Amino acid sequence: MRPTCFCLPLGLLLLAGCAQAVDTTPVWQQTLLATGAEMELSNCTLLSEEPVPYAMGREHGNDWQDRPALEVEGVPVVTLRGVEAEDVELRFAENIAGLYLYYDKMMPQVDLDYIVTELPDGSLQYRLDTVYNFEFVLTTQEGTDTMLVICHREGLAAKNDY
Repeated sequence: MRPTCFCLPLGLLLLAGCAQAVDTTPVWQQTLLATGAEMELSNCTLLSEEPVPYAMGREHGNDWQDRPALEVEGVPVVTLRGVEAEDVELRFAENIAGLYLYYDKMMPQVDLDYIVTELPDGSLQYRLDTVYNFEFVLTTQEGTDTMLVICHREGLAAKNDY
């Protein structure tokens, strides 16, 4: 038998060992004002729920506003109820000296940066696997809500913090 044949089963075992059970006990939950969607945060430690200064890009750095934000430690899971998948846009937000900016050069990639699952009750569950600052933008006929999820893991700040 070739050596590569032994590596495949061993590699599958290692990957299976990396999968962690998701703790769906909410550490934060809220009904969002504009859309009426329910947002829930779990599988992490909530460090802060203070708004942060935010601009739509580097050219808008002087035109900023406070945006709602959740700063977390761990592998956060965001559960959304009352919206469809097409109502949700997931973006990166970079942090430059405390000002969060919409980062439009690249978008988060499903199954690489996050995993989305539709639950039996129709709710959407997003497990944020990479240590980035994610912005959820929910848009329905009722309006638009945004929420930044600022991720830290084991003392590491988000990769898009400068």
